Amino acid sequence: MRENEKKRLLRSSPGRRTHGECHHPERGRPGTGRRLLSLLPVALIVALAVSAGCTGIRTAASSDGPGRLDITHKEFKQMLDGSRESPGEIVVLDVRTPSEYEREHLEGAVNLDNNAGIFRERASRLDRDQTYLVYCQSGTRSAHAADVMVELGFSSVYNMKGGITRWKGAGFPVVRGM
Repeated sequence: MRENEKKRLLRSSPGRRTHGECHHPERGRPGTGRRLLSLLPVALIVALAVSAGCTGIRTAASSDGPGRLDITHKEFKQMLDGSRESPGEIVVLDVRTPSEYEREHLEGAVNLDNNAGIFRERASRLDRDQTYLVYCQSGTRSAHAADVMVELGFSSVYNMKGGITRWKGAGFPVVRGM
């Protein structure tokens, strides 16, 4: 084979680059930038879908306890405000001690001390079909109380994460004294 024919075959053989396809080793392979850019819309759609799943839409499966629904102080307030239009549909339970309750509590709240050792027995006398908004000082005791209520067969129990501390931190009103 002549020298010119060899050069022509080498230039046109698969795997060989022509002058326009040459790449610099530090810049990556040719076309990589275009491929990455084509993936950008897909990445954005995935990011939006994931963030949409974190918008505050909750189900019992996304709660921190079996059947208990943990909500923020803002969501708790929205539910309270909505219940004022339909009184009797929601019961607000303050599961702190009587002295904590006397010092301050949410308007309309009923005190049912979770530490009293008889919480389960007292809670079992409540209407299981009612919706309950439960809170304490920080959200820990109310989470436990809500779990007990769910074990007892209550179907709609909401626990305020952060408790009355977070409620007051947001500037929401409390009743002082009895």
